[in-house]
Amino acid sequence: MGPSANHLKGKVVFVTGGETGIGRSIALACANAGAGVCIAGLSDEHLASTLAEIDALGREPGLSVRADISDASQVDQVIDAVHARWGRLDAAVANAGMSLGRESAHELPLSDWQKVLDVSLTGTFLTVAAAARYLVKQGQGGSILATGSSTAIRVIPGAAAYIAAKGGVQSLMNAMALELAPHKIRVNTIIPGPTRTPAMEAMKEHMEAAETSVPLGELVDPEELGQLVAFAISDAVPHMTGSQLKIDSGRTIA
Repeated sequence: MGPSANHLKGKVVFVTGGETGIGRSIALACANAGAGVCIAGLSDEHLASTLAEIDALGREPGLSVRADISDASQVDQVIDAVHARWGRLDAAVANAGMSLGRESAHELPLSDWQKVLDVSLTGTFLTVAAAARYLVKQGQGGSILATGSSTAIRVIPGAAAYIAAKGGVQSLMNAMALELAPHKIRVNTIIPGPTRTPAMEAMKEHMEAAETSVPLGELVDPEELGQLVAFAISDAVPHMTGSQLKIDSGRTIA
């Protein structure tokens, strides 16, 4: 982790999909910047491991909640847990998502299409909407950020459901940025390119192909995504809203 700038000191943040990959790096970066962090996810083992990493930073102890973001009641339970622990919320990061194996859109089973959209699009909507309701009621502004994807800008074959979901996320966040601006709630999106997550590293051939496909010739480091998010949701950039923040090794300009 990079040095702490304390730019989230006294803030409370929750991160969905916060137990692994990009979400884990976001959670750790926010905690290292002084925030109280709640991580939500589905793996008890990974939640416990990441929570231990947050606590090991020696700053604000974290909180973990097992939750399926495609279920509105479980998203509300995360918000309730945050309120019970800290009595406030300052920022929400809707990072959780999913994709399935490569298959052409015209051969994609409806059940697979629905599964991806339920998590990656509807789950993001449920997360940001619940956070927005809390922040509006709290009346002190705040920040909401979602994880999009470079594939929604520069598409790839065999990922139609994921591309559609992430494209929807990016449009949803633009709409919410406009609607929530009167409440001083900033809404932004990060657009990662191919990222060196454990899931990516487990697919060696795919990882090597991804590295050669981007102009910089290197995968994105999840820690740099975490650092960007921790900065973007802070008060250091009070007038940034409706932005799509790309860290993609140049993938979308190639």
